[in-house]
Amino acid sequence: MDVIEVSSQRRRQLVDVTTFVQEAVAASGMAEGICHVAVPHTTAAVLLNENADPSVGEHILNALAAILPAVSWRHSEGNSDAHFLSTLVGHSVTVPINAGELALGRWQAVYLLELDGPRRREIWVTCLRS
Repeated sequence: MDVIEVSSQRRRQLVDVTTFVQEAVAASGMAEGICHVAVPHTTAAVLLNENADPSVGEHILNALAAILPAVSWRHSEGNSDAHFLSTLVGHSVTVPINAGELALGRWQAVYLLELDGPRRREIWVTCLRS
């Protein structure tokens, strides 16, 4: 398993980590298999989505914010919304590896979804033979 460290700049942010994940795949020397990308955090998530139009990322962040209206939370840290949203999005994705490359769609990228930053986050990358 490779560990990638990424710093987020704000509370709600999408960070494109595709290049870092691809570097881990290349370092594994694996030609064919699957790449499992996960975050060991309860207020962050990982997702695949479009990387061509930045407004798509903005729309994702706006939609997630709209999912949670103002609610009174009991969690004392004030980040219960981040815990909830990370549960909805999920902590991992799996991407095929083909010819030593992430087999992503034409417009796809791998993103860290920061929900409680700014923070330093770890991303775990595991390459497995299929």
